[in-house]
Amino acid sequence: MSRLQKHQQKKFATKIVSLIIILFFVIYFIFTVGFRLLLNVSAFIANLTSKKQTNQTVKSEGVYGSIYIDSIPTATNSSKIMVGGSVVNLSTVEFYLNSEKVKEIKMNASDYFSEEIGDLKKNQNTVYIRGKLKDSREAKQSKEFNVLYKPDKPKLEVKEPADKSKTSKQEIKIKGETDKETFIKINDFPVVVDANGNFEYTVQLKDGDNSFTVTAEDIAGNVETKTIAVTYQKED
Repeated sequence: MSRLQKHQQKKFATKIVSLIIILFFVIYFIFTVGFRLLLNVSAFIANLTSKKQTNQTVKSEGVYGSIYIDSIPTATNSSKIMVGGSVVNLSTVEFYLNSEKVKEIKMNASDYFSEEIGDLKKNQNTVYIRGKLKDSREAKQSKEFNVLYKPDKPKLEVKEPADKSKTSKQEIKIKGETDKETFIKINDFPVVVDANGNFEYTVQLKDGDNSFTVTAEDIAGNVETKTIAVTYQKED
């Protein structure tokens, strides 16, 4: 073997050893600093692509992951609600209602959840979730959500006209009162409700009997309905 060949062979062997050393350090970096960095980048990207960026979690030292609530009602007429969301690099999810833990579920490293929780108290409730890694005391917490529990039907009072009344006017006004933050429909037509809960709607009567269904629906989905009958009779 010539000197040139020996020199080239030695140079090639040196390159192989250098590549092996570099590869070793790359693998070491990935499984130490790089792995944590990758998790943080993944959590950041998940946060950017999330439909609700307001669910950004509170940072907790030592926990590399994210937790989000994606779906939760703002108001309900049921004492139980569904809470949906997702986690990244967390194995346990705890559900809190009015600062008390009401449920705990096990998760995969990255997964979605949809769980029913209760029992809500009447009026305002606070809901949030906490995520943990296995065998870790550190946790991440979602933002807090306010949920209104309103089991009762809204107030609905039709002041004018009186039920089963008669009139010689072809055009009349239906007037009434309801609760705030309540939607009114008269024969399926939306009616404006003012800040005090008052509403007014002008209708044209046909000859003879006329029937009007007044529907009140609040933000929690409770519905109250009243029907009034008015007879239109022209003056002789």
